[in-house]
Amino acid sequence: MRKKRLTAFLAVLLLVGASYVLGWSTFFTVSSVEIKSTNSRGMAMPYLPQSIKVGEKLARVEPRSVAAIYEKINFIQDAKVSRNWLTGKVSITITMRTPIAIYNNQAIDSFGKAFEIKGQSPKSLPSIQALTVEDAISAVDFFTTLPDEIKSGMTVLKVRSTGAYVLEVNVGDRMIEVIWGPPRDNALKAKVYKVLLAQSENAKIYKMDLSAPHAPIVK
Repeated sequence: MRKKRLTAFLAVLLLVGASYVLGWSTFFTVSSVEIKSTNSRGMAMPYLPQSIKVGEKLARVEPRSVAAIYEKINFIQDAKVSRNWLTGKVSITITMRTPIAIYNNQAIDSFGKAFEIKGQSPKSLPSIQALTVEDAISAVDFFTTLPDEIKSGMTVLKVRSTGAYVLEVNVGDRMIEVIWGPPRDNALKAKVYKVLLAQSENAKIYKMDLSAPHAPIVK
């Protein structure tokens, strides 16, 4: 019995000692904080608030809590936080939202999330014109399904009150208005679009109506 009590006492003593070393002693403190970002457009990361101080006890830096602080910022999609117990370095990896379109002076990503662009220099993005945010988000879903030959040249995506779409697409040195109509039969419409552009007699067209893809109209 005495041996068991001694073992229990030593275990408690060890636990208290470990708690002191981790939480109160000068050992295991934050020596540096690194914030880095990952994004697909190579955009500069804007200034981010510093939530961890050098000299702070490393054990008191809770990765999930720190990550949650950064994930509340609307242009951040995800945050990962790690601690190096040997060097005292805290690493914060930020994944910024990738804008694919602009709506009401805000960027929208492929998940339909709207956010402000700060300290970033995205390439030219298409503008979505819609009456409501819900319509704009639906337009983003539609935009992501389009083939690259349409997406890369699109400058404006209009959502009519009827739910029909109208696209303004740069093709070479001319702008073509593409009346897409309701967002259905999209694969067929994209195929018809490509075929019509490839025909020599359509070299100077400025309007294409694909709302009835089996009977398209060009002007």
